[in-house]
Amino acid sequence: MPALKEFDRVTVLLDGTMGYGSSFLEETFGGLVRIRGFSAEDLHKRLTIHSAADPSLVKEAWSYVDAAEPSLSSG
Repeated sequence: MPALKEFDRVTVLLDGTMGYGSSFLEETFGGLVRIRGFSAEDLHKRLTIHSAADPSLVKEAWSYVDAAEPSLSSG
């Protein structure tokens, strides 16, 4: 989150671990919208999420961002 406040573009690399729990991904990425007040639209413009080892993590992380945005999940 500090990087998003300081820089116009931020890349999060999800490689190099044994994996991520869904609760971690939801709190991290969904929490940027629900708790930290970023909009999903802004995050889609400014945030790159990358995983060469498991591309499904990228899709999952974005699903939490989008689900946390009321206008996207109701629509």
